[in-house]
Amino acid sequence: MESEKTILIVDDSASFAAAMVDMLDGEYTSHVARTAEEGLELAGRLRPPIIFLDIVLPDGEGYEVCSRLKMMFAHTPLQIVLMSAAYDANRLDKILAVGADDFIRKPFDALEFQLRLKAAQIRLRSQKQLMDEREFYRQAVRKEEDLTVKLLDRQIGLKETLADLESKRIGLELENTRLAAAARFDVLTGLLNRHSLNARLELEMRRAAEEGAPLTGMMLDLDKFKSINDTFGHVAGDDVLRSMGDALRGCLRREDYAGRYGGEEFFVLLPGSAMSAALAIAERIRIKIAGSVVESAGKKISVTASIGVAPYMSGDAVGDWVGRADAAMYRAKQGGRNRVES
Repeated sequence: MESEKTILIVDDSASFAAAMVDMLDGEYTSHVARTAEEGLELAGRLRPPIIFLDIVLPDGEGYEVCSRLKMMFAHTPLQIVLMSAAYDANRLDKILAVGADDFIRKPFDALEFQLRLKAAQIRLRSQKQLMDEREFYRQAVRKEEDLTVKLLDRQIGLKETLADLESKRIGLELENTRLAAAARFDVLTGLLNRHSLNARLELEMRRAAEEGAPLTGMMLDLDKFKSINDTFGHVAGDDVLRSMGDALRGCLRREDYAGRYGGEEFFVLLPGSAMSAALAIAERIRIKIAGSVVESAGKKISVTASIGVAPYMSGDAVGDWVGRADAAMYRAKQGGRNRVES
């Protein structure tokens, strides 16, 4: 798509914005805004499909700008990548809450910038395809409704027409469900993203409470992941995370769920599993990861993981249950890493 070649950069540092423009190597039409107000004005006028937005701006926060842009472009494909020199868990929650599509930590080099840009383009195409498909089904239903009115006016086949219209409506609902499911997964690992993972946690907790069935979860954290990024680079780190997604899917049963909790942390849901079975699965995952070697750019990277296992208890809030699994994972870290604790 030609429009993908337009990018808006919102950053109060003229030198940093100029460096980003240079990283584009003239392949894109770039526009730069220095303030939140200017960024909103340019976005409304140019309607760029990709925006790199700094969180800290002289006249406001990038979070608020991101929320307003998402409302402005509610029915138009748009990818927003937030930028900041600082990063912590609270900031990640806020990034997710305002609807940002990605985050990149400043400063970054040209390779990391190009990779984030390529990922944004892939998501943009998928977003446009989903919107086009949804509009197609909406148009189909509208046409069917128009036809129904004409048939009703002529008193022809009333029952058959209504049945066909209902079938179309159900088809639209199923399609909307499928389209919504396509946005549930983490782009890098292919596992559930944080939002979908939280929804699944609450659903399985309600089901376990109602049915009195066992439910166990595990928090998994890759050991010394920062060292992998620092030694081999962020591209290698992404390869490691992608490999972890494959490893988890290969170790779990059909009824289990795994999601990326944040950064290099993963949470696994084991419906119907008591602690004995959950610990066996956790050990299987630990051995699988410890025995794997990730190849990236000609380098071989060994990875281990620390895993904490905790059962859901009746009356638990999400934070209570996840907190116990997280505490067990930290005990595994303190015990020497590459361990399973409960």
